[in-house]
Amino acid sequence: MLSRCLKSAIRTNNSFLYPTNRCHKNIVFSQFRSINDEAKKQNLGDSKVENIQEQLETKKHELKHFIDNKKIEIQDKLEDKKDELQSSLLHSKNDLKEFIEDKKEDLLDKVQETSIEIKKQKKIKITRAILNFADRSIDYLKNYSNVLTQAFPNQLVKTYKIFSNGNKQLMLDVRTYARIKDTLVNSIDKNRSHSLLKRSDYEVFMNLPKDGLRVLPVLVISAFPFAQNVTFPLALLYPKVFLSSHFLTDQQKDEMITDRARFQHQIYPLLKEELIRCTDMTYETVTDLANLRKTLQSGQSLSKDDILKLRPLFEIGGPLDIRHLTRRHDKLLASFHRVWYIMFPYKYLERYANMLWRMDQSLLRENIEFPVEGQKRLSVQRGLNPKTYSEEEQLLYLQSWLDISRHLQYKDLSLLLHLPLFIANGKPPKYQQ
Repeated sequence: MLSRCLKSAIRTNNSFLYPTNRCHKNIVFSQFRSINDEAKKQNLGDSKVENIQEQLETKKHELKHFIDNKKIEIQDKLEDKKDELQSSLLHSKNDLKEFIEDKKEDLLDKVQETSIEIKKQKKIKITRAILNFADRSIDYLKNYSNVLTQAFPNQLVKTYKIFSNGNKQLMLDVRTYARIKDTLVNSIDKNRSHSLLKRSDYEVFMNLPKDGLRVLPVLVISAFPFAQNVTFPLALLYPKVFLSSHFLTDQQKDEMITDRARFQHQIYPLLKEELIRCTDMTYETVTDLANLRKTLQSGQSLSKDDILKLRPLFEIGGPLDIRHLTRRHDKLLASFHRVWYIMFPYKYLERYANMLWRMDQSLLRENIEFPVEGQKRLSVQRGLNPKTYSEEEQLLYLQSWLDISRHLQYKDLSLLLHLPLFIANGKPPKYQQ
């Protein structure tokens, strides 16, 4: 910049190179100083511009950096808010889900309680109807002696004694049945109620419905005028069909036990084949089922411990539970145990098995160690033919049965129904003829 100023000064004033006098020399120096100052000022201005530009660039970078930082900070805050909102939404969703689940459980509990209450009321109504029917039946049986007196004027006649004594026994059993039904339905502690019942109570409770249905037509029809001339001879001609056990002689009762044992003997091989078939259907991977199948096929007898080891197979939910068996299997079981059913055999089998198990508990409480009344009935009820075994052998069989039954629970009812297949005809030494 200084060189340019000097060159311009030289061009404008050639006398600067050749001064003629001192005054002119001073003028020239003054001009040079002014030009130099002007150049310094111009140079100083350019440096300020550069400084300003540098400051602008610095400020620009600082502003950009500040904007970037603010942008990142805002993004972080947005992410935090987003996470917070998502977390809040998730918590709200979980709270809503828990609220719905709680409401659902409350509704299910209310529905279940309502269902239980409805069933309870239904049972109460049925019980009341049964009790009313029992009261009317008792009144009817009380007045039935007048019908017998008119039909048989001579009270020493054998037929009169049969119907008169049977009528009295039937009346007692109806009262016993009504008492047991009322106790079991209205009791809060079912186990305690069952513990107060005797073996004879269970026999009445299990047999009276079937006996009552069999003799009811005779008792109703014979009440009409001149109907006794048809009903009584017909009933005496076919006592096993039209009369209950209350009206039978001891010989006729033995014949009925023999007929039932003979029928069980016919059902036994069919039931055993069906059980083998059930163990061979879709359970090849279950070792216990395979071993049971081999044992049944070989005809080997099972000891008490071997039978108790089969409990997991027959318990509720197991492969041989009565609810999982085929309909044919359930029908054979119902026929073997003489259980009446309408549509679904397993429901009636479960009720019968429960009563049979409860009766076993009452027999254990009574401590059977000697021949008891009705021992033949108890034996044939548990699958043993009393005609082919002595009283001692029957008692040993009942004790073996009870020794196994004492270890069973409600969930093992299917095993109790199949127990005759394992001990009744297994022919162990103590059961041989």
